[in-house]
Amino acid sequence: MSLSKKALEQSFKDKSVVELEDLVHLIEDHFGYHVQLTRLEQSVELTDTQKKKLTSEIFRDQNVIHQLTQAENDRHNGISTYSDDEDEFARFLNEMNHGK
Repeated sequence: MSLSKKALEQSFKDKSVVELEDLVHLIEDHFGYHVQLTRLEQSVELTDTQKKKLTSEIFRDQNVIHQLTQAENDRHNGISTYSDDEDEFARFLNEMNHGK
């Protein structure tokens, strides 16, 4: 997606100063996205729906499946390189295997 410089200039032709709100409206109107701004120092919490969608997308990626399968094989061979949290790793493997 892109917006030409000419279209951008046309959108703000009557403004001497472009406010952040103007940019948000331009993005929403031109690209059809809902934009929500959050200050950097604030942590952003994903909704349960967003988490489920991201998890689904991640487990569709064959590279991720391969890496987790390799990590599972390594784990069975006594080599655990995934993380310090074995319960979390087991949960990931369970989710991956149920998604097949």
